[in-house]
Amino acid sequence: MRIIICIVCLCSSALMYGQSSNNAFDIIKKYQEASSIEDLQSTIRYKNISKKGRVQERSLEQYIFQKDASKNTYNFLLKFVSPADISGTSSLTIQHSSKADDQWLYLPALRRAKKISASKKGDRFMGTEMTYEDLSNYLSEPMEDYNYQLEGEEVVEGNTCFKILATPLPHAKSKYKKRILWIDKATSQQVQAHFFNKKDILQKIFSAKDIRKINGTNIYRAHFIKIENLLTKNRTEVYYEDFVINKGLDKNIFSKSYIETL
Repeated sequence: MRIIICIVCLCSSALMYGQSSNNAFDIIKKYQEASSIEDLQSTIRYKNISKKGRVQERSLEQYIFQKDASKNTYNFLLKFVSPADISGTSSLTIQHSSKADDQWLYLPALRRAKKISASKKGDRFMGTEMTYEDLSNYLSEPMEDYNYQLEGEEVVEGNTCFKILATPLPHAKSKYKKRILWIDKATSQQVQAHFFNKKDILQKIFSAKDIRKINGTNIYRAHFIKIENLLTKNRTEVYYEDFVINKGLDKNIFSKSYIETL
């Protein structure tokens, strides 16, 4: 009798775990679908704030173009406009569905774009608390690289959210051991994420605020995000303005040769 009970319990647990994983996967898929766009451009202002209170301010333009809707891949261009000493610096990300994303950083002083190697994906981007891996996943993370498990529901910043544990699969080569994601049930937008390093220590907290529809669309976007590094005590605050969505972009600007002419 005990053996039968144990078998039943194990089967029930396996079924519940499967349902939890499937539900989590569906939630992430819905989040990506809700964030899907044909193209987007906006202006960005951000501040890097050190633990001692030193503030570094920069402004840039972002351009996003959907490369393949069926595979949810994008091209992503960031172009710095101020301060003057970094104006023209650009970052280009080209997502791929079957191989690692390509990323380049163009520095005007060198007059060439430097490709970011896989070993550098965990490096900070232009002094921010975002890494090159974060930039790539900001567009749309490759869902086949992660295991997602629903951990329940929690209220975050007044939003009732699904709490999801995202663990990279061995082939993913992520710089993180795991992430915990909070996805708003009402808007399917991510409102918070916790990043744990390879030692399983909470390293960073991502928070998205002022989430609202872009004028004339049903697409939600955060207008302010904050990334706090709990280990260094530094943080980055990002402000988004002047969103233009699905108005058409020249796909030719998303190339290494283009950013080297800026």
